[in-house]
Amino acid sequence: MISKILVTIAVIMACMWMLSSRAKPKLKRVANPAAERNKRLIRNAALAFMVVMMVAAGVMIYLEVDKRSEIVTVHVINTQSGASTSYRVKKNDIHSDGFTTMNGVQVFVAGIERIEIERVE
Repeated sequence: MISKILVTIAVIMACMWMLSSRAKPKLKRVANPAAERNKRLIRNAALAFMVVMMVAAGVMIYLEVDKRSEIVTVHVINTQSGASTSYRVKKNDIHSDGFTTMNGVQVFVAGIERIEIERVE
């Protein structure tokens, strides 16, 4: 049933398109050199803007990926006893409930522990 309705709508749309394309008279365009120059200038400016935006996006992505792969020192501190343990971790491997060290050890942080992140320079 729905296919019959869709075919009917498609036929009506095709007929309307054909009738509208026939109704337009063919007019000869006279070239305006100033308008052509302006059109070319706007097109070139738009292309230059797009190139600049693509380069800027690429640089931003590179810097973000570089920042995420930075190696930091994570201190896990037990708030009750004050005991502290330090690990070397990639910044990308730190999550809300734990992290994975450079050696591949997964550390899960308990509710009574807190994490301090220190940059390694």
